[in-house]
Amino acid sequence: MRAIHWAVMGFLMSGIPAHAISPQAQDLVDRAADDCSNLENGEFDAGDAVTEIELRSQFGTVFAEIVDESEYACSSAASLYCGTGGCMLNLIVENEVRAWQATGWKLVEWGQDRILRIGRDGGWCGGAGAEVCYEALVWSNGRILTVGPAPELR
Repeated sequence: MRAIHWAVMGFLMSGIPAHAISPQAQDLVDRAADDCSNLENGEFDAGDAVTEIELRSQFGTVFAEIVDESEYACSSAASLYCGTGGCMLNLIVENEVRAWQATGWKLVEWGQDRILRIGRDGGWCGGAGAEVCYEALVWSNGRILTVGPAPELR
């Protein structure tokens, strides 16, 4: 097993996350670890990148995983996973991975709905890159809905 598998297994055995990491999330973490190790034998740390979340609306509920690449660290490349517009935020819903470039994320309760709010570079909203912009995602009738264009599946 590669070092990252042991790190993830140790993380899971510590009882911190309440779920087993999905194959899709493990693949994203493994690819990031490989990218790091290929740079002067860098040491990779996944941090708290994988989080289980619940999204819901009056039209249904779904449990999903977030793989937040802003949590990654590589000893040989300070900015390997993020750029000026943010870091990749991967959302795994029903075994499908969607990704956004994000400056952060937060779950927001709005009445009975639980919405995923994603911080975005202002350019995604018609402004300048340094301006503040947010995108909201909700689970409705078996799919993710947002006002922005749907991201392509990874």
